[in-house]
Amino acid sequence: MHGIVFWNENFVQTFWENDFKNDTEKLVSSLYTWQDARTDITFLSKLPKPHSHLNTYSGYGCNTIFWLKENQPEILNNFKHCGTIQDLVVSILCNQGKPIMSTHNAASWGYFDVIDCSWNTDILIEANFPVHLLPSVVQPGINVGTLYETIYQIPKGIVVGVALGDLQCSVIATLTTMTDAIINISTSAQVAFITKTIETQYDGIEYFPYFDNHFLAVAASLNGGNVIDFFVRSVLSWISALGLTITEDELWNRLLHLSTEEHLTTLIVNPLIFSERHDPTTFGSLINITNNNFTLPEIFSGFCKGMVNNLLKMMPREILLKAGIQRIIGSGSVITRNHIIKKEIEHCFNLPLSVKMPEDSAFGVALALLKNNPYLFN
Repeated sequence: MHGIVFWNENFVQTFWENDFKNDTEKLVSSLYTWQDARTDITFLSKLPKPHSHLNTYSGYGCNTIFWLKENQPEILNNFKHCGTIQDLVVSILCNQGKPIMSTHNAASWGYFDVIDCSWNTDILIEANFPVHLLPSVVQPGINVGTLYETIYQIPKGIVVGVALGDLQCSVIATLTTMTDAIINISTSAQVAFITKTIETQYDGIEYFPYFDNHFLAVAASLNGGNVIDFFVRSVLSWISALGLTITEDELWNRLLHLSTEEHLTTLIVNPLIFSERHDPTTFGSLINITNNNFTLPEIFSGFCKGMVNNLLKMMPREILLKAGIQRIIGSGSVITRNHIIKKEIEHCFNLPLSVKMPEDSAFGVALALLKNNPYLFN
């Protein structure tokens, strides 16, 4: 959703002419993902403030363009179009020239006013931003073309919808009512619920465009299952440094078994290993270490509980109650496999928790397209 790739029309045509068998290096750029950290705090501080209720962060598409304009202008000079990687796929499928982007992806690039459904053109032009590169933007669920030729037994002429945000699609596939919120923990972690309005902004909450003129209130943490993996890998490296061996699977099993009992400990783990977008200078810490609580089970439990408490800090329970949330849907492999995290969600948010495996985002795409094209599935 935040990433960006640049291309020329010949790249799209090359797919249909020879299935990319010729050299396409000069027709398409590398993909710059949300993990591209070159747009650091110092660089971002030089950029103009966007006219939007959404902030922009490192790795966002428009900020990446700003960085390339200053440091690698030849990239921008060599290409005529840009979009997210899924926008490029849609352009290829339809054999279209200028790409068309959904509000989901535009809002994830920054410098996009969701209310007016428009780029911050005036602000960007004043900053010498190459606005001619920006895609046209439409509402999610809109059809943008048809399949150019039959491919993989999918018939020519079938409707192709605009590319959608993976977060929004995973939510629409999972939530069935506006009284439910979702907590998803996989590599990263999110707490989200559907709302009709944008409320007062909290540091950790942002309101992204959803479907049917609704918004998705999201507390998106960079610290999810990745911090638990970080801890486990650290323990593995310590064991290896001592000349001992244990498999990663066995270590996971032992840690979860050692931590089956509740640990009423004074040890506090703030596992912000990867900081947060809204607070990029704050990292993790261990607090109140004593000669009694610095044990492996308590540290592991502390990482698990600290991750959930960080989500609670970003999305306070009061916000959920004010929005009318009555239940939490827990999804993601981390919740389904880790009993400590499941119990901590129940304890911290104090709402009924229903845990299930998440639906695939592709299923959410089908649901969104079905709303606009019910005849497709008759």
